[in-house]
Order: sequence, then C-alpha cells, then structure tokens
Amino acid sequence: MSDRILIVGRGKAGLSLADDIRRRGGVVIGFLDDSASGEGVLGDLASVNQVVVEHNVDLVYFAIPSSSASTVRNFINSIESDNVDIAIVPRTYEILTKETVDINDLTDVDVLDLVGREPVKHDLLAAREFLQGKRVLVTGAAGSIGSRLTRQILAAGPSEVICIDWWENGIFFLQQDLESPKNLTFQIADVKDLNHMEQIFSNFNPQIVFHAAAYKHVPLMQENPIEAINNNVLGSLNLMELSIRHGVSNFVFVSTDKAVNPVNVMGATKRLGEMLMECFSGLSSKIRFTAVRFGNVIESNGSVMQIFRSQISKKKALTVTHPDVTRFFMTIDEASQLIVQAAALGEDREIFVLDMGEPVRIIDLAKSLIRVVDPSLEIEITGLRPGEKMFEELSYEPSKVKLTSNEKIFVVHGEKAFDRGKFMTEMRDLVRLTNSYQISNREAIERLRNLGFAIQ
Repeated sequence: MSDRILIVGRGKAGLSLADDIRRRGGVVIGFLDDSASGEGVLGDLASVNQVVVEHNVDLVYFAIPSSSASTVRNFINSIESDNVDIAIVPRTYEILTKETVDINDLTDVDVLDLVGREPVKHDLLAAREFLQGKRVLVTGAAGSIGSRLTRQILAAGPSEVICIDWWENGIFFLQQDLESPKNLTFQIADVKDLNHMEQIFSNFNPQIVFHAAAYKHVPLMQENPIEAINNNVLGSLNLMELSIRHGVSNFVFVSTDKAVNPVNVMGATKRLGEMLMECFSGLSSKIRFTAVRFGNVIESNGSVMQIFRSQISKKKALTVTHPDVTRFFMTIDEASQLIVQAAALGEDREIFVLDMGEPVRIIDLAKSLIRVVDPSLEIEITGLRPGEKMFEELSYEPSKVKLTSNEKIFVVHGEKAFDRGKFMTEMRDLVRLTNSYQISNREAIERLRNLGFAIQ
C-alpha cells in the first residue's frame, strides 16, 4: 500500500512535486497553503493536525522553498502526530531557480533546512574581475572558511593563490582535494612567526591578502588568553605591517559578530584586529583595508550544527547552554562569498555585515531537529559556558550601518572613535609580553579589561 502524502505549498514547487509523485505511482491526498486555494487545497498550514488525522497522512512534504526558517520550524513543531514522516524541498539557490521540482530534490529535514533562509546572492562578476590575474594570499587556508574561500578565489582565475596554514593535515587534505593546480602554492607557516611570513611575502609578492587565520572557540580561548592574543592579535599585526611594507593593494580581515561589545577573550581579540585595521589604514594610500563580520557559520569546524549532528548520530541528548540563547546563522558559501565581496567593493576601513535574518533560538533548533530526526532524544540544559553571550550583535551603532548596492549586505564605517597612537603603543606592549610569555593568563585578561572590554 502506497504512503499517503500531504504536500505543503500549492505553488510551482508543490504542483510539480505532486505531478512527479503521481507519475511514480504515489498517492497525493492534497495540499496545505496559506495563500493559495483551488483544486486539492485542504486547508492552511495551521490545519495540518486536523488534515493528518482526517486523511490518514503518512508523509508530509514541505514544498515552499522560498519560506523563512522560522516558518519551517514553527510548522514542524506544530505537528502533533509521531507517526508522520517529514521531508523538505531544500531552500537552495538551485532549487529556487528550477522550473520543476523532482522527488529526488527532497531531503530529510536537517540542520541546514531548519536555519536556512533564501540564499544571499553576491556580485560574482565583480569578484571575478577583481581577482582575475592577481596573486592572492589566504591565511587559515586549511580551515572550513579558508578552504571554501580558496575555492571561490580559484574559480575567479587568479594568477596564483598562496595557501598558508600551520595545520599540516588540513593543508595536506586541501592539497589532495584541489588536485594542486599549477597556480596553487601551499605553505606550512604560522602567522605569529614574523620572519617566516616576511620570507613568504618576499618570495610571492601577493597583491591581495585574505586573513582568515584565527583561534575562534570561545571557551577554549577563555582558558588560553595568551595564545588567543598571540594568534589573533600578533598574527594580524604581523600581516598588516607586512602588507604595507610589500605593497599589497587589498587586505581583508575576517572578523566575527563576537567582536561587537565583546565579553569573552576571543571576541576581544577579534575586535582588536578590527582596530588595528583602522590604525594601519591611514599609513599608506596604496592599500585598502576592509573587514567582514558574520555569525555562526553552519558547516564550520566546531559549530553548534556539527555538535548537534554528532550528538544525534550517537543518540545522545542535544546540549543547549541556556533556553534563551540566540544566534545568527549563515552558510559557509555565503561567508566565503561575502569575504570576496568585501575585497572587491569595500572602501578603506569599511566593515561588512550580512543580513543574517532573525536570530534563532538554539533550543528551538534543537526541538525541531529532535521532532523530525529522532523523537526519542532529549535536550539537556548545561549552563552558559565561560565567556558566552546570550545573544550576538552585528554592529555597535545601528545608525552607522548603511546599505550597499546589494540590499542584503550592509557596511559599517567609523563605529567607535579611539586614540590610535595610544592604542598602537598598548598593542605593541601587550603582544611583546604575551609573545615572550612574561605575563600570566590572568594578567592577560586584566590587560584586555583595561582596554575597555567587559571580559567575564
């Protein structure tokens, strides 16, 4: 006996999906839709439980690919029956632009679907024109963002890409994955090592630098503030000075939403990197410094998504630090494209942020995952981790956030004034102490507090 299928959405996607199911001998009992009526519409989305019972529904296919993440989550959480399976048409750009939707386009509801939104399209033509024929250096190239960024750059036709990372295994796998085209060079190097970085800049003479190397895990950096300062501040200081000295034309600093009003060591070090960028931007008319801030990158190493996936696969409880914690989410492709966009379009000292949509409550995400993947799982509230904020922000002063030519990309300029001369003196003194280990972790945190950060 065939499963009885209910399709959510009587638009182009839903109708073409229904036709495909029927061609394959499946049974479509009807549609749910909030805005459409007509043949087969059995009610709106809020009537799903009544329709499921009255028509003995076995499967619900959510086929509104343009819907918001909150709509998907709310709908999934509203289904009361545990005997109904759910699948969803992914909200990817490929699906949104297809004329018809095939049953093979359906996936199990997973993390990407639950936090996704309509993808933000970037001006890839401008990026190609900007990067084509250039020598490009990428730090942190073996990381999740750096490796995807490297692929984006390669697709634009640069003359050479220099991939830098201290993580030998990561560089090895990136090298294997990219099959080492002739214009791709891999360097095992540490951004903290000024002499080695000087040698690399001298040997390759990069024109564009993307600085993605960073320590980013909040609780770990809270316990290791000296290493956070050395890597995230000293490393950035080294690269910015070398970029000016070697005539780099564009320097892009990859930052984070945690740099806004930081309460943890990691966020503070990334904010210091932004401030260094502002200081160096006035020293040479030949280089343009820009930065990019974004929130939780869905597929990045160590993200909450990876943690949930691992916990689900092991049938463990999903851990949430606090019931009210919220986060912004973006895809790794959006992150890498935004970085390239900042380099291509940004003016000196500008910080770019993406329209991240509405922040997502982590507990709502966990509930949705449990509902559609494994109802037997539970949620465990573990308590806020050291340095963890309840919510993240994308800017200090919303009034200074301006639109760009892309309505989904915003730019921030001159958020907070500070004494640049005094700041640079303090920074050089701080990294001298941390790099020589003449300071304790406790003293390092106190130094950050003295710089005006409310470190927990």
